[in-house]
Amino acid sequence: MKQLRKTAAAAVLGGAVMLTTSAFSSTVTLNPSATNGGAGQLSSDAAFQTDKATTNYASLLQISSAPGASGLVSYSETGFLLVESFSGHPNSVTGVTENYNVYALFTLSGTGSWMPGGSPATGGVFAPSATNVSLTATLYGSPGAAPVGVATPTLGNLYGIIPDASDFVLGTATFAAGTFASGIANLAANHDAFTSFSAKMNFTPAANTEGPGGFWEAPVPFDIDLSASATGTIPPGPGEAGTTWSTSGGMTYVTTSVTPLNKGSGSGNVLFANRVPEPGVLALAGLALLGAGAASRRRKLTAA
Repeated sequence: MKQLRKTAAAAVLGGAVMLTTSAFSSTVTLNPSATNGGAGQLSSDAAFQTDKATTNYASLLQISSAPGASGLVSYSETGFLLVESFSGHPNSVTGVTENYNVYALFTLSGTGSWMPGGSPATGGVFAPSATNVSLTATLYGSPGAAPVGVATPTLGNLYGIIPDASDFVLGTATFAAGTFASGIANLAANHDAFTSFSAKMNFTPAANTEGPGGFWEAPVPFDIDLSASATGTIPPGPGEAGTTWSTSGGMTYVTTSVTPLNKGSGSGNVLFANRVPEPGVLALAGLALLGAGAASRRRKLTAA
């Protein structure tokens, strides 16, 4: 499972999620050399402090509707966030992507409103409902210098990453309940698409991974503010595929192919946040607008 291409990836279907949170950033101490109670050791690198991580983002999103239909439909999105760097230290200090890897596999599902465009060819906009939402992520540590193997998520490989036998769970994160807000995104021509999501997540470290001897050395507990987005590229260049949409069997799909960073790929941020008594107000909105038009036209991406 190792063969990293620093890319980001695939976002399918209408309604990736966009969420706004109100959390206070926090500095945490991570210790790659921790043995985590025998679960595994990422590397011999020394402990360091950071307040956020920058990641690659790939996903496959499916909406249970063809572009020409309308109404309440279900959706699901699966994919990964692969840490590229931790803030505060260069890779040569933290060793991430050089001496070890950290990544998260996530699943998002729920229902929402599908608003078609002017014709099946022009796609539409998807707005998730404020209820019946499920968003979970499992964080993994991948020991050693060999890079994590990533691929564009497909129906045969929903996450785009298959953990190695040596990879071990660092913790799990679940969506902190809140309220949704509506959103909108314009897609560029040539079937390009735009997806994004952000969410405040309650984080639970895996057994033996917190405190002295654990990767999450201090402080614990904490939350995670997570955000990610992916766009298409027009026109695509060498090695670029961008984020595109398609339909099949009454389903709409949005896929962001694995491409080099800043080449139509996805990216994300993980912000460590203090755990507070009240989760605060979350605004979660998601959408993917699908469009097709003349090759010479390009619409600007907007989000509201």
